[in-house]
Amino acid sequence: MGGAPDENRLAVGNKEDKKMFEKEIDEIYELCKRVVNEVPAANITFDFSGYGLGVRGVKREEDVLLLKDKFKWDLYQNVSFNPFYEKESRESLRIIKAFLLELLIDGKCPNE
Repeated sequence: MGGAPDENRLAVGNKEDKKMFEKEIDEIYELCKRVVNEVPAANITFDFSGYGLGVRGVKREEDVLLLKDKFKWDLYQNVSFNPFYEKESRESLRIIKAFLLELLIDGKCPNE
């Protein structure tokens, strides 16, 4: 993983839209990096584009190997950069942050 998401890729309608989630995106990205480095039992995916952000995660990495009909993400949230969805996106950001912080608080071996 590199640095924070490239500001040029945060291509939304206007300057105000771009700034709407910039701080939150950076914070979520940093939390994702921390989880990857500090909680080896977890698995986190951070997808960022000009349209939005997607974060998915499982508390126990071995769950990823479950059969397709048995596997279930512990976290599956999308954030739209469209101002029309600001309320829903803010709620998704809150859920993502809470999940990541819970993983970090639970430490190296969540659910054990």
